[in-house]
Amino acid sequence: MKIIGLESFVLQGSLGENSFGWATGIAHQRQTALCLVTTDEGIRGVGEAYYYGGPSKIVAGFMRDVYGPVLVGRDPLDTSILWDLLYNRTRDQGTKGLPICALSAIDIALWDIKGKALGLPVYKLLGGAYRDKALVYATGLFESQSQPDKKRALVEEALGYKKDGFPAMKLKVGYGVERDVEYVKAIREAIGYDLKLMIDANRAYTVAEAIRLAREVEGYKISWFESPLPPEDIDGLLELKQKSLVPIAGGKDEFTRYGFRDLIVRRAVDIIEPNLGAAGGFTEMMKISALASAFNIQLTPYVRNTNVGLAASLQFFATLPPFPDRRYPGENYFELDRSPHPFRDSVTQEKFLIQDGHIPIPQNPGLGITLDWDIIKKHQVAF
Repeated sequence: MKIIGLESFVLQGSLGENSFGWATGIAHQRQTALCLVTTDEGIRGVGEAYYYGGPSKIVAGFMRDVYGPVLVGRDPLDTSILWDLLYNRTRDQGTKGLPICALSAIDIALWDIKGKALGLPVYKLLGGAYRDKALVYATGLFESQSQPDKKRALVEEALGYKKDGFPAMKLKVGYGVERDVEYVKAIREAIGYDLKLMIDANRAYTVAEAIRLAREVEGYKISWFESPLPPEDIDGLLELKQKSLVPIAGGKDEFTRYGFRDLIVRRAVDIIEPNLGAAGGFTEMMKISALASAFNIQLTPYVRNTNVGLAASLQFFATLPPFPDRRYPGENYFELDRSPHPFRDSVTQEKFLIQDGHIPIPQNPGLGITLDWDIIKKHQVAF
């Protein structure tokens, strides 16, 4: 089997009055970059890149124009070889960011092809599943840009997640310590203490501010404090981790095993959060997972993709062993984005519905999904 072509697609949609904000920006639209790798046997694989904060057109162009020609004529089943080939091809231009996001989407598509060719879901090819469903938490609770009473809007949204059966949810913070504490207090009082609550500052704080916030929210039973500092400040993360009783999570803006190496080896965080569509795809995520396991650090995937990236992330999530290994292990949590999105849930024919706080791991070959081309064409933009 040989690769005969690679296509990339940019999907985009406006949020209108559903625009939302966080500590470092406001989203007025949602976009993503998909790639489709075609073989001479008619098998096609799909992947999705996650390009945090950047225009998807750049990633899509990189996939098509830089990596695409290199892949033609190659065996798609040689996933490790092709990963190294593409990584080394652009190593001089950057080992983080745009090239790795593009590489991640292609790697996901190649594993989709491999699964379809062998008639197995990707998790089987990665070694098997520890679970057939994922315990989910809702990511939302951004600041509304249309509601004047932002705290009330957050409380109503949180109560909606509770009603829908989510066992946990993540609140955006980073607006200033006092305002953050006010939001945390309001949400916790509304949903009670039986549900888990995480907070995410989107890199908005100094070390001193993050320490202060961590200490002030300790009494509200926070499961983890995500992205408190700029990712370059590993020494700051170490100081925060030493002075906080709230577990520290990070790494959603890191790439490859090389990028996660310092976070893991220096034990700068309690939980690492690689995104499959940015950190290097399945091929690299297995190496990151092995490195984290060697240092007894929890891995919880960061997932803010459409159903394509969601399905791929579920395949990987299925392979994660219970952490830590013990007689009564706790369940790891899987992120389910519930923020406004015009096409996230409709790009595939399959729908991922929450049941008793879980969503099922796809069981069909490859990623286990079928693209809805009507939706893709509706939201596709030229680049």
